[in-house]
Amino acid sequence: MLREIAELPESFEITPDQDLKSDLSIDSLKLIDVVVQVEAVLDVELGDDFSRDLVTVGDLQRHVSEHVAG
Repeated sequence: MLREIAELPESFEITPDQDLKSDLSIDSLKLIDVVVQVEAVLDVELGDDFSRDLVTVGDLQRHVSEHVAG
């Protein structure tokens, strides 16, 4: 999903420590797209302020896991 939104080649390795903005070029609009797609795939509502504290890929993974776990 991140690869598609950031328009990265298959050969580009995405790691938890990568910065969403500077490493993956995911700006605020693309981040909204990420959140919308995660909500659709997992059938959950992450909320309006979900993306506020996301800096790295790992942050995104942790926040989604915590939200899904309840």
